[in-house]
Amino acid sequence: MSAWRYRAAGAPSAFLAVLGLCSCAPTVELGSPRVALPPQFERAGQEVGAPAIDRWWETFGDAQLSDLITKALAENRDARSAYFRVSEARAVRDQSLSARRPTGNLAGNVERQAGKQLSGIDAFGSTAPTTTSGLSFSPSWELDLFGRLGAIGRGARATYVAAAYDYYAARITVAADVATALFTARGLAVQRDDAQETLRIARELAASSALGLRRGLTAGADTARLESDVASAQAELNRIDTELRNSKRSLLILIGQVDAPTDSLSIEARLMEPPPVPAATPSALLMRRPDILAAQSRLIAAGSAVEVDRAALFPRIDLLGSGSLSRTSGALGGATALWSIGLGLSLPILDRARLLAQLRATGAKGEQAVIAYEAAVQDSFRDADITIANVAADKPVLTDLGRAAERARYAFDAARTGYRIGLTDLTTLLQSERSWRAAQAALTTARARALTNVVAAFRALGGGWSPGDPATAPGQPALSLPVSTHGAM
Repeated sequence: MSAWRYRAAGAPSAFLAVLGLCSCAPTVELGSPRVALPPQFERAGQEVGAPAIDRWWETFGDAQLSDLITKALAENRDARSAYFRVSEARAVRDQSLSARRPTGNLAGNVERQAGKQLSGIDAFGSTAPTTTSGLSFSPSWELDLFGRLGAIGRGARATYVAAAYDYYAARITVAADVATALFTARGLAVQRDDAQETLRIARELAASSALGLRRGLTAGADTARLESDVASAQAELNRIDTELRNSKRSLLILIGQVDAPTDSLSIEARLMEPPPVPAATPSALLMRRPDILAAQSRLIAAGSAVEVDRAALFPRIDLLGSGSLSRTSGALGGATALWSIGLGLSLPILDRARLLAQLRATGAKGEQAVIAYEAAVQDSFRDADITIANVAADKPVLTDLGRAAERARYAFDAARTGYRIGLTDLTTLLQSERSWRAAQAALTTARARALTNVVAAFRALGGGWSPGDPATAPGQPALSLPVSTHGAM
């Protein structure tokens, strides 16, 4: 006890010295993100009849699209990898939070001693067997007087939440990629039907010209040109077939069915009308876009890291305790119990220069996190503004291209009839055919692009997840993968 009184007597002067050191700790304040968003997008979305975007793919009313996205969200490697990053971040968070609790190990030992008297008289029975057993416990608890442990906990929570937002961002990307791949494949299927129709017409014209050549009614050069068109139409059909096959393979990989044959995936030659895109404001992106929310959480984590490194310049005070219980059997045996309690003080004196450099480095990383948040907001606004403008521009484009394709087909049918009865020459016929084919191809491309633009708009607005999901809140139940094999992982 005298030693304890001696240390207590010197505590005031030591405490004053500690305060002197603490007063030299620099204060690091990260800059505020410079984010200025306009009150609205230049091309507003549609207000009436606009669907919710948490599960935007269901608004298409397309069973195949919903089924493919459900499979992809369960089996796609990017979504699964993001899930396990969340699991890792959750474990790191729990590990960091455990530092706020007391630590210590319980140790025990048992020792057996025996001897034999070789000569003389054993008056005290010292050769009798004895057993010594002991149990000790030495806990310690850091007193968080300067907020180091609290900052560690806040940083760990923010890192976990950022990983959860990354998980949802990955799922958004997977869903959008599947929809884009499906609509692209369907556009190719429509082009394939158009190419087959073009090949059929080319063969009919070539056959008609060949018949006229045999009867002396058609020039050989005209027949050769029409036969050349047959070969070109066949080559175009082969090209589209290859692109459609490759598109199917990409889609199968997205849904996790790498080993499935491409013929197992049926693609309809159908391009439906896209659903409307809801009206939104740029400020809504701050709460809807998981990449922005993840960047915000990382900014919080970066600020907490600065607090941790600054607190490292302060003294560390630990509450120390120890207790032991031992027992010895035998004539001279007995039981002994000892315990003690005290304080441990650690001052970063010789490490101060290194800790200051570490604090400066952490502050610089924090400023990078500020800029990363700014970039996330700006990139999100750019994506949303551009995709909304594209969706708004698609409607008049489709109307104009639809009329152009209709009139071009009418002109081609008229030219083909005139060629058969000798009122139209071959050059006029071929020019009208090329105009119709070009107009039809442009319309198909525009219709597929309109669908993918709507998908891009849903994605840019943060659609595909629910911001109210509790998995992003610290302490809430764990995320779960929507696969039947999850429990075996």
